[in-house]
Amino acid sequence: MQQFAEILSGGISQSAVYCLMAFGLSLVYGTARILNFAHGSLYTTGAYVAWVLTVGGLNLPMLAAMPLLVVILYLFGMVIEKTVVRPLRSTKDWKINTMMVTLGLAFILDNANSMIFGPIGKPMPPFFEGTVTIFGAVVSSHRIGVLIIALLIVIGLELFLQRTPFGQAVRAVSQDSEGAAQVGINANRIYSFTFGLSVVLTGIAGMLLAPLFLISPLGGWELFLKAFVIVVLGGLGSTRGAVVAAFILGLIESVVIFQLGASWTMPVWLVTLLIVLMIRPQGLMGVWAK
Repeated sequence: MQQFAEILSGGISQSAVYCLMAFGLSLVYGTARILNFAHGSLYTTGAYVAWVLTVGGLNLPMLAAMPLLVVILYLFGMVIEKTVVRPLRSTKDWKINTMMVTLGLAFILDNANSMIFGPIGKPMPPFFEGTVTIFGAVVSSHRIGVLIIALLIVIGLELFLQRTPFGQAVRAVSQDSEGAAQVGINANRIYSFTFGLSVVLTGIAGMLLAPLFLISPLGGWELFLKAFVIVVLGGLGSTRGAVVAAFILGLIESVVIFQLGASWTMPVWLVTLLIVLMIRPQGLMGVWAK
């Protein structure tokens, strides 16, 4: 029971953070049909910004720094969408061009982070000190806090998309951008919002994971690969599918690390993805492409 509780608690808390990264990546693809290759580098950038706000400069408390982090990353994301991504929509093969440009942006961000903060990993203290005992397993209070924060954000976003007029406009653009434009919805506004929101989500994920892992300039690539696998497994463009897939793969990861070691995580994830796609090519909650 103790081992099971350790595996379950570790898997669930990790899955909650994966939800944030995959949710943002899936949201951008679902609305703008953009696969943002800079998503992992933005995760690292968000973690560094959080480090500056807390232990590296302003010395703000973690929870007090989070609203400021949200504002900074949202504005940063909107600037990227308007200056880097949006002009490519008028070009031929704009989807491929966007992937290539965001890949270049990822390299720029990685090198900028390395030049500014150095190649050595930077630690961050946990949000919450102490431990909690669950069924005999000792779980850090930070992991419990990460789980609660991430779940509240994901649930809030789902309610926002389902219950608010602006959220319904986002869904309308994701389903039919041309039809949404005909009824007066500004698609460019939606694109900017979703891109900014995705940067916020991946940055918060970086802030939540930073106390568990050192912040390094190239640390976002593994997280990007994991988020990509989660999005494909859940169904491209399906935010709910991304949430379900994140928890499935997060729990698998926890079991694999406990039984085989961390190096087996991605091979097992990819085998799981291949099996699911053989049975359901559109992913767990995706739809057939028209």
